[in-house]
Formats: sequence, structure tokens, C-alpha cells
Amino acid sequence: MNLEQSIARTIGLALLSASLGIAASNPSGTSDPAQMVVTIRSTAIRSTPGAGPLDHLEASELTASEGNTRVPVVSLNRLPIDLTDTQLFIFLDDSTPAATFGTHLPELKEFLRALPAPGQIAIGYMRNGSFVLAQSFSTNHDQAAKALRLPMSMPGANGSPYFALSDLVKHWPSKEPSGRRAVLMLTDGVDGYSGPAIVDDPYADAAINDALKEGVTVYSIYLRGPGLRSTWVTNVAQSRLAAVSDETGGYAYFQGFSNPVTISPFLADFQDRLENQYRVTLEALSQKGVQPIKLRTEVPGVNIEAPTRIYVRYFRKPARSR
Repeated sequence: MNLEQSIARTIGLALLSASLGIAASNPSGTSDPAQMVVTIRSTAIRSTPGAGPLDHLEASELTASEGNTRVPVVSLNRLPIDLTDTQLFIFLDDSTPAATFGTHLPELKEFLRALPAPGQIAIGYMRNGSFVLAQSFSTNHDQAAKALRLPMSMPGANGSPYFALSDLVKHWPSKEPSGRRAVLMLTDGVDGYSGPAIVDDPYADAAINDALKEGVTVYSIYLRGPGLRSTWVTNVAQSRLAAVSDETGGYAYFQGFSNPVTISPFLADFQDRLENQYRVTLEALSQKGVQPIKLRTEVPGVNIEAPTRIYVRYFRKPARSR
């Protein structure tokens, strides 16, 4: 990274922090209780998709910390297995070669049609750093499956999958409130705006913050893009996809550095994750904006996938005593 890029990145991150309302600690204020969607599965559930939920887990068995500060967990509520009150956006990369995606198109259609009917599904494509809506949110899953098409196979058509992701979450194509929002991206993760071989990507960082702010969990499946990619470029791209997914509480799927032979196992595991999600409510945090959070449990054999940061939207001063 040269000096001009470094200066531009510093200014960009400063502006981003300002726009997100990230503030220094305010001892005289208090935030409203914070919530986040997490995936909780036992070893048995992880190895056997479709196994029963962890109904025995209690909020008192979870530990949360904001940096070095312990944050009490107020409640742990299981989200509906049938995806009621859920909006899922399938986000495809228009630069993916048609030959690469063609074998997976029937798998994705079958997956969408088999999802529980209450869940809402929308379809869109990454193009020129933005999202193009192909199907608005609908509980008609057959209609959503029919909206899927092969990518345009134009090298560089997506510009940046992370820029496109930011555009999507900031302009979420539904005004209807929902208890759970998720994005499944199918892309190679190569960022044409930042540079394919640069590890530190401001657009990926911005996408993480934007997703956290809008309460969107991001999942991704790596599909090799057009042209020849070195092992280094592929590794950087997959690392970016993993970072975006991990930090928003999602998961990134890869099959080495090559295209997966089939994505059906990925989709089955993704659905299993959706069916084992909970809403965790925490007591008021000490600051507003995007704050680091760590959620864990000492219960053996339990795996928790949670956002590494949480967005605290509301911050108010305590009432004055009379």
C-alpha cells in the first residue's frame, strides 16, 4: 500500500466511524439492551444435520464480554425452525463463469423450493459494485427459484462483492420488519476495487460494519471467478469472505482453492444453521456504535457462532434523580 492509499484509507475509516456514530465511552449515558442472532449447535447436531435443538441451554450458561467488561445475558430465545419472520437474500456474482455456476443452478433451485414456506426469499446479482434485484422478498419459493439465472459471465462485472454487499444491506429491498435477516453470497470474493492481492481491504471492513448496523448475518460459498487466479489471490479472497462471515455471525464455505463439485452439502449445512439459531439479549453496553463482543459457554460439546462485534443503536442518558 503506497502513501496515498494509506492516507485515503485512514480518512475513509475516519469517515466510516463518524457515519456509524462510534463514540468514546460515556459514563453518564446508557444503551438500551442489545440483541444479536447466534447459531448454537451441539457436537451431535453438527455431525448429524436435522438432530434436535439445544432446548436445555439457559441464558445463565452463556457469558458475554465487551472487551474486558462482563455483560450479563438477559435472555436466550430460540428462533423458529420454520424460518417464520426470516428474510433470506440469495446474492449471486454476475462475473462468475456460467460454466462454473451452471452445475450448481439446479442444486440451488432445489434448496430454495425445499425451504419452509414461512421464510421470505429474494434473489439478486452483484453488478458494478451494487446489487440488482431479480426477485423481491416472497414466501413463494418456487417463484424465487424461477428467478435464478446463469450469471452474465462478464469479468469484473461485480466490481467488488463487498461494495455490492454494503449497497444491499443499506438499501435492503423490504420495508417489512423481520426478526432475522441473512445473506448467502456465491462469489469468488475477489475485490476489483481494492486490489485482488491486498490483504487489508477497506471495502470488506465497511461491509462488515454495514451488515452489523443493519442486523444482517452473512454467509458465503466460494465459486471460482473468471481468469487465472494465483494461490495467493485465492487465499486472500477466501480470507476476506471468511472475515465478513465470521464477524457477522455467519459462515463461509470452501472446498480448497477449487470449485466445489457440488454445493448441496454446503446448502444442507447452511439450512441446519438457520434451524439452530437463537436471539441473545444483553444488558446495556457501555458505548454506542459498533462494539466488540464475545459470547461463549462452558457447557461441554456446545458450539456457538456469534458476531464478533455488535451495533448499539440507541444510547440515552439516565433519568435525573429528584
